Amino acid sequence: MPFPDRIVLIGFMGSGKTTVGGILGRRLGRLFIDTDALVVQRAGKSVARIFADDGEAGFRDAEAAALQGLARRGGIVVATGGGAPAEPRNAWFFGEGAATFHLRVSLAAARERTRHDRGRPLLQRPDDQVQLLHERRFSLYERLGAGVDTDGRSPLEVAEEIVRILEGPMPSPRPGGGA
Repeated sequence: MPFPDRIVLIGFMGSGKTTVGGILGRRLGRLFIDTDALVVQRAGKSVARIFADDGEAGFRDAEAAALQGLARRGGIVVATGGGAPAEPRNAWFFGEGAATFHLRVSLAAARERTRHDRGRPLLQRPDDQVQLLHERRFSLYERLGAGVDTDGRSPLEVAEEIVRILEGPMPSPRPGGGA
């Protein structure tokens, strides 16, 4: 059974989407694309600078444009920004033609993995706001993608689990979400 055109990784900041995506792309012989890196490249400035200059709405517009630009590409592995699945205009990207995987990460592990990274504007918010964001996004991610746990596991182990899932029968779509 051939793999879907797009293998998409979603998850909270610090879940390992970029690292796992790179491994997965190499393992499957596919081009790996990180949408945050694509947005940064196109804008000529960092995510933090985009947020500062254009606000979160400006970043989300650039992110949606990046996904639109990937619409006709096949044979790719894509790591999206943590907020991309929360935008209704992006829902199509995670559905038909895609195998979407939620890289599950606890908030504690996400904080630990990103503790030295000041380039994540949403993590600079007060702790209670970050916790609420994590909770809201987690349930959305679960509806959109097959869950793969990352806490206490290496990126290689996570990538290999995704390959095993892809090689077997795909999980049934969840009610109200994609596969």
